[in-house]
Amino acid sequence: MRLARILTPLATTVALVTITAAQSTPGIHPGRAEDYFFYHVAFLRRPANAPQMDADALQKLQEAHMANIRKLHSEGKLVMAGPFLDDTPLRGIFVFKTQSEEEAESWADTDPAIKAKRLAPEFHLWVLPTSTFSAPPESNPMENYAMVLYFPGEKAQGHNGDDPILRQHLAFLEDLRESGKMVVGGPFRDGGSKATHLMIFTTTPEEALQIVAQDPFVLAGEVKAEAHPWMTQKGVLAK
Repeated sequence: MRLARILTPLATTVALVTITAAQSTPGIHPGRAEDYFFYHVAFLRRPANAPQMDADALQKLQEAHMANIRKLHSEGKLVMAGPFLDDTPLRGIFVFKTQSEEEAESWADTDPAIKAKRLAPEFHLWVLPTSTFSAPPESNPMENYAMVLYFPGEKAQGHNGDDPILRQHLAFLEDLRESGKMVVGGPFRDGGSKATHLMIFTTTPEEALQIVAQDPFVLAGEVKAEAHPWMTQKGVLAK
């Protein structure tokens, strides 16, 4: 059973370490545990062996995919979704309002593109303030962002809330939020060798990479960054 499979006391402790570090680091806004939520992120990737479909079938599948997104949102299950705009296997993202990976998986499995094996979800536990997401009118247009992902670097290692480099890293992220360049961002809480952080910027992907190059974690080789053009509905994320 994977660590993110259930919300264990250990997972809760890890999240509280993050919150405590934020409270005790200069420049970090204090927060209470009840002001945070364990969301589940699903990266939607195109499998190498995805079945081939003709143009008409792909169009119908896309329409069904979008209809299911609207349904999940109307049910309060999906708080954010959006496609990546570059041509890579990373096709989109769902953020589910649930602390249970089993529940997130069951909701993701209702997606027609996942059922058709055109997309495969990869789940991560993401701790964010409960005020992160809003529900704008359906008539709102889409809005462009840059999404930065961190992956373990050559010198990746674990840290506790007292480590100076962790405090510097958290302060760096808070400075980005204060500047308005980063709308939201933070680490995943499920560990593993895949993505470790997700951050959303109002800049271009190239500018976002230049910015995060100054993150103490990046400078120390703890993580390596990649950036993608991405979009979601305007108003979902407060700027």
